[in-house]
Amino acid sequence: MELSNAVFIGSFYQIEQLPLDGFPQIVFAGRSNVGKSSLINRILNRKNLAHVAKTPGKTRALNFYEIDRRCYFVDLPGYGFARVSKQEQLAWRNLIDLYIEHTKTIKGVIHVIDSRRGLTADDLELINYIRAPYSRFFWVLSKSDKLSNQEKKNVYTDTLDRLNCSPKDIVLFSAVDGAGVNDIRKKIIEMLRK
Repeated sequence: MELSNAVFIGSFYQIEQLPLDGFPQIVFAGRSNVGKSSLINRILNRKNLAHVAKTPGKTRALNFYEIDRRCYFVDLPGYGFARVSKQEQLAWRNLIDLYIEHTKTIKGVIHVIDSRRGLTADDLELINYIRAPYSRFFWVLSKSDKLSNQEKKNVYTDTLDRLNCSPKDIVLFSAVDGAGVNDIRKKIIEMLRK
């Protein structure tokens, strides 16, 4: 699998609208404005496939990208400080609940964390929430180009300790210089083969 032939399928606001072809799915989750769209674009060697928004909370639906006509990348709505009403945030949560509950072809979750902030209470809540049905997590510490080498080491070590996971399951990533992108691609391919 090359992870190169990518097509945006659509934004889905209701569970009934989702594709029913049974392709395996890789989920991208993270706080609002954490850099999920930039990550997806980097992985796929595209500049504008996933729209990079300046306003937190721009992703308000399940965004599906068909990859190599063999799988989907699914970008979940961001959580945290999105500037939307509580009612709309509840609607997002309900949509994600239904998606997680009814989708049997999820192969893994790429959880994107802003390396400048480290793990937040919202991140930990998401992990506990999704980990119950899906144990295959991979953590991406985004925006690492904004940190010094010592800060990178500190946030990596702290995240590793707090998650109590394998060093193979965390990577520092930069959309600016591409650091970490090859490791992320390899992990996605590994998830899809399981």
